[in-house]
Amino acid sequence: MKASTKQTIQASFRTLLMAKSLDKITVRDIVEDCGLTRNTFYYHYEDIYDLFDDYLDEQLRDATQTLPPDSAWDAVLFKLLESVCSTPQMGRHIFFSRKREAMRQYLNKVLSAVLDRYIDEEMRGLVLTVDDRRMICDACCHAYYGMIEQWLTGPDAALLQPRLRRLSHCFQGAVRLSLEYCASHPMSKEDMK
Repeated sequence: MKASTKQTIQASFRTLLMAKSLDKITVRDIVEDCGLTRNTFYYHYEDIYDLFDDYLDEQLRDATQTLPPDSAWDAVLFKLLESVCSTPQMGRHIFFSRKREAMRQYLNKVLSAVLDRYIDEEMRGLVLTVDDRRMICDACCHAYYGMIEQWLTGPDAALLQPRLRRLSHCFQGAVRLSLEYCASHPMSKEDMK
């Protein structure tokens, strides 16, 4: 019962989030939408922002559990970003709210996990320092995050999914070249000064 009640609350929250900004959603909106009492809501969540954090965690868990372990890195990325890509309006409502930082952390967690795995695959046969590997992964994460934020908050949010697909294709060759360069040009002590 507890899990299904939380699912009902989250489903209502998602519906409302597609219609209005996160900051404008109230507990009253949710309980009226899903037919529960305020006490039931507060039994599960402290407030709307606690619900939002749980919602993001649930999205991450669902996406990672439904993917086969040998999935291509970009398939994993698109599965994890599915809720943002399929409903860019929802993403906009989050980015323009006080919980923008939570969305940033969620996206960074998703991007880091996926890109770490991808870089591990691309590094086969190459020897890199931990610092170089981390730098390349961080650069990729920041680039993806920046593009997602720019597209979600700009006038062309509906084009997010095709643009992310194009970006992932462009990155494939660039990441391998970066890894090869770092492997063949290790940092010297002079470079570290």
